[in-house]
Amino acid sequence: MPSRSEKQKKLMAAAAKDKEFAKKVGVPQKVAREYHAADKAAARHGKTCRKK
Repeated sequence: MPSRSEKQKKLMAAAAKDKEFAKKVGVPQKVAREYHAADKAAARHGKTCRKK
């Protein structure tokens, strides 16, 4: 599931790469890695964050 906003995308990328940050913001690092991988895949296919 790709991120819904640019802010969420940045948060998940940071949490995926830094265990301490993930703990601080309350996001399991495994979940952050899944979001980050989905964002990378979406970027390869030309899809960016969904706008409301």
